[in-house]
Amino acid sequence: MITIIGAGVAGPLLAYMLGKNGVAVTVLEADGSLDERHQGGMLNLNEGTGKPALEAAGLYEQAMRLVLQGGDAMLLRDRTGKVLFQDAGNGLRPEIDRGALRRLVVEALPEGVIRWNSKVKSIDRTDNGFEIALIDGSVLTADAVVGADGAWSRVRPLLTAQQPLYTGTTFVELRYLDADSNYPEAKRIVGDGLMFALSHGRGLLAHREPDNELCFYAALNLPEDMVRRQFTNAELVEFFPDWAGDYRAVLSRSDGAPITRPIYALPTGEFWPHAHDATLIGDAAHVMSPFAGEGVNLAMADAADLAAAILAHPHDIDLAFSRYEATMAARTVRFQEESAANLTLAFAEDAPAGFLAFFESLGEPEGEGQR
Repeated sequence: MITIIGAGVAGPLLAYMLGKNGVAVTVLEADGSLDERHQGGMLNLNEGTGKPALEAAGLYEQAMRLVLQGGDAMLLRDRTGKVLFQDAGNGLRPEIDRGALRRLVVEALPEGVIRWNSKVKSIDRTDNGFEIALIDGSVLTADAVVGADGAWSRVRPLLTAQQPLYTGTTFVELRYLDADSNYPEAKRIVGDGLMFALSHGRGLLAHREPDNELCFYAALNLPEDMVRRQFTNAELVEFFPDWAGDYRAVLSRSDGAPITRPIYALPTGEFWPHAHDATLIGDAAHVMSPFAGEGVNLAMADAADLAAAILAHPHDIDLAFSRYEATMAARTVRFQEESAANLTLAFAEDAPAGFLAFFESLGEPEGEGQR
C-alpha cells in the first residue's frame, strides 16, 4: 500500500498513472479542498520534462486546451522602463496556469483517492512500514511513502537531515484583478506574457494570467531574518526609490495583501541515501529557485518516471525506488546548476547586463513564474 503525501501537481499525477494501471494509492493533502488557496502563477510546459510526462499520463491534449495563448512572450526592461529585449514567443514553451493544471490532474482521479484536510503531524517507521499521524488525531498505516509535499517535506526527514537553504533572495507577490479596467499601466508594463525588470540586486517580475489578471513579484536581496513577515505596499515602494514612477505606482496598490515568498533551494547534486520504502518527488526532492523554468516540469517528470519504475517492478518497490532515484538525480543536477547561476545573474550588481547577454545568446528566454 503506497501513500503519497501532497496533492500539488506531482502527487496526483503519480496517483493517476499508478491508479489507471491497477495500483491502488492514497494521497494525503493538508488543504481542505481543491479551491482552498491560490496555487501560484504561470509555468511553461517544457520539452524533455513536463510535456512527455503529461503525454505518458495521457493528459497532454487536455492540458494544451488550457494554455494561455501568447503567454510565452517575454520583455526585459531596465529600472527606467526601457525595453532591452523582446520576444513574441513561438509556442514551443506554452504557458499554463498551475492551478488549472492541478485541477486537470486532480479531477482525472477517482473520487476518494485524495484524502483532503489530512495534514500530517508525524511519520514513524514501524516493523511493517509506516505509521502516519494526522493533525486531526487519526493514524494511518502504509507499506511505502512518497513525499510530494514540497520544500518543507514531512517525508524528507525519514531519509536525510538535509533542509533547504535560503538563497538570499525573497519574492513578494502582488496580484492585480481586472487589469484592463483597474490597472491599465501595469498591463502595459507586463505585455503579453512574462516581464523582467532588473537593476542592482532588485527586480520586478510579472506575468499575464487568464481572466485578465496580472501577477507581480517584487524581488529583494535581503537577509533571512528580515523576510519572515508580511510587507506592505508602501514598504515595497521604498525598496525601489530610483525606479521609474510607473513601477512605483504599480507597487503602491494591489488586490489583497502582498505575500512574502523567500526563495529556498536544496544543495546541488546532494540527494538522499536510498531507502527501500520511501522516496521523494518534485520540490521535496530538489527544490530550487524558479530561474531554470523547470520546477513543476521536473516534478511531473519525477512522477512519470516513478510510476514507470513501480509498474515495471510491481513486486519490488525497493528496486523501483532505486531505479527512479538514479534517473531523477541524473536529470536534475544540470537544472539545479542552471537555476543557481541564473538567480545570481538576475540579481547581480550589474543587472540587467548579464541577463540581457544571456537572453541574446539563447534567442529565447528561460524562466518560470514563482511556485
